[in-house]
Amino acid sequence: MARKVYLVDTENVGTAWKELLPQKGAKDMIILFYTENSPGISYVDLNVIRAYPSSFDMVLCYPGKNGLDFQMVSYLGYLIKTAPKTEYVIISNDTGYDAAVKFWRDREIEVCRKSKSELTAPKNRQENDDDIKIMLKQLLTEGSYTEEDLEKVYEVLRNYSVKQLQELYFALQKEFGAPSGMDIYRQLKPKIKSIYQKIPK
Repeated sequence: MARKVYLVDTENVGTAWKELLPQKGAKDMIILFYTENSPGISYVDLNVIRAYPSSFDMVLCYPGKNGLDFQMVSYLGYLIKTAPKTEYVIISNDTGYDAAVKFWRDREIEVCRKSKSELTAPKNRQENDDDIKIMLKQLLTEGSYTEEDLEKVYEVLRNYSVKQLQELYFALQKEFGAPSGMDIYRQLKPKIKSIYQKIPK
């Protein structure tokens, strides 16, 4: 399993990142990007965090409009240069990061974004993930697709929305090749709205 590095936009998600602590692997890293505008930590949250000493690093950023965002994306590029095989997870509700996610995924770097709701409701998220994968398996009946293929389809779907079907169409072709990507899209399209209703925002 690839090492994961979590880059947390604390201005945006506050202390929701603490949900990462129990699931963090021994080689994984959590990096908190913060400014003077980042919200404070409650005593309840602090008590949870204290149970996992030395589990995260902190990077002080300069404040300003979108200041933390730009500094965090710059740091992401630096990390990718030093460790391109690592999986990078941006923790933020800000969809502005999605352009950077797509930029790096086009270059075959594993980068994704997870929202606060995905962290604070892990059980519901897992149930949704399972439901979607079952739905994908039922829809993709033409062709031989492995569990790994279904995971890749799901990852591609999560990088787009129901309003970005053309981008999704081309992304599936890029991931699976033109003929297979077109077939996958054709089989998914009749149920695409139902699929996106289940995908966590």
